[in-house]
Amino acid sequence: MRRAVVAWAMAYGGLRIWFATGHAPTWKLPGNDLLIPPWLAVAGCAITALAAITIRDERDLRHKQGLRGQRLGGRVWAARLFWVLAAGWVAAAAFILLDVVAAVLPGLGIPFDPLGMLCRVGAILGAVLLGLTAKAHQSEAKPWPHWIATLGACLAVAGCLTRLAAQAAVGFGTTPYGGDLSLILFEGGFMLVGTLLPFLLVHPVGRRFPRWMLLVPGFTLGAAMTAYFGVGLIQMVVAVAQGKPVYGDVGLPDAFFWVAVPAYVVWGVGLTLASRGYQFATRKDTDSERDLHIMNS
Repeated sequence: MRRAVVAWAMAYGGLRIWFATGHAPTWKLPGNDLLIPPWLAVAGCAITALAAITIRDERDLRHKQGLRGQRLGGRVWAARLFWVLAAGWVAAAAFILLDVVAAVLPGLGIPFDPLGMLCRVGAILGAVLLGLTAKAHQSEAKPWPHWIATLGACLAVAGCLTRLAAQAAVGFGTTPYGGDLSLILFEGGFMLVGTLLPFLLVHPVGRRFPRWMLLVPGFTLGAAMTAYFGVGLIQMVVAVAQGKPVYGDVGLPDAFFWVAVPAYVVWGVGLTLASRGYQFATRKDTDSERDLHIMNS
């Protein structure tokens, strides 16, 4: 898997160098295809490749380190580094959430940029490879208490309801999206992801569903919202520090964004926690332990 990470870093790094030297196309979404400067993306590819090359895999640790404590320490350190790199690439490609919404619901009027989406998918591919590499360096998973998953579900619902309250405060007619069937489907999915999905992830009735039916949307949407709106929240803080307006071109008061964006972050984090708890709660005795690794704290 480390070789795959190195190959990805070299290939994707070559693309980033091409873009950084003035050959990038015109993107339909604001800014670049990634939410980081071009040369920072190049540096990220170089760091990713160096990490994959220099860190020994778990088999090396088993054969070459004599003490169990040293072996575990090396695995934990490597896993954390790979997870940090994976999270960084997901955050950089946070616009992938808009790509998915624009592709599935074109009537909303969100610009759809196929080339930009492919570039972001490339970054997500690297994050997946890094995640798989991180799992190979982790010790056996230990399920966490059920209350953590329940707390996550409560946070997800609270984030959804807070986001709705923020919209109600400024008026539901101020949404920039179109008003056709796509908007109805979007709002219906919005409510399901914010209420029914968290409930099913922690209630016994959710265990009657195939695992993938809840885990796929739970993890995917949870990670996507956390990354996209987490980056947005950082941008808001930076804008305020620089004395600039927060999303001044949207036509909504700043207070709306200071409520709505953190609510989305809480929603995403809660959904991810609930999904992880559901994964533990529904695992079978024959499940691979390696498939259920979590990061040691």
